[in-house]
Amino acid sequence: MSAYIVRRAIYAVFILIGVNLITFALFFKVNTPDDMARLQLGVKYVTPEAIVKWKAERGYDKPLLYNQAATGRHKFTDTIYFEKSVEMFRFNFGRADDGRDIAYEISTRMWPSLALAVPVFLVGMLLQITFAFFNDINQPHPLN
Repeated sequence: MSAYIVRRAIYAVFILIGVNLITFALFFKVNTPDDMARLQLGVKYVTPEAIVKWKAERGYDKPLLYNQAATGRHKFTDTIYFEKSVEMFRFNFGRADDGRDIAYEISTRMWPSLALAVPVFLVGMLLQITFAFFNDINQPHPLN
């Protein structure tokens, strides 16, 4: 049984990394660092130098997933994905580009979601158990 639990935990880690990778790649496909810089700088006509400076200050000047210019393990670790994701897996969400603390935002906004999700989950489980119980009562027993 313990081998099964360990195997499932290892699968869960790989699934989390895969989902994180896909979400990260899709986010940067839709919202490039140049677009984020233009949005944050809030100027209609932004100079290329201002964009380069903004990206360098926030670490968006590196490659997304694979750094060909680096050597050894730094080909994978000196990337935007690695720097942002490792901290996230440590539950250190950092600050948003506009300065807000992301962990604080999550902690204040999760309670309304939980207030809706937990009762729905409990009522659903109660109904499922009730229907399964009554379904089992109406079925003939195989030994009879």
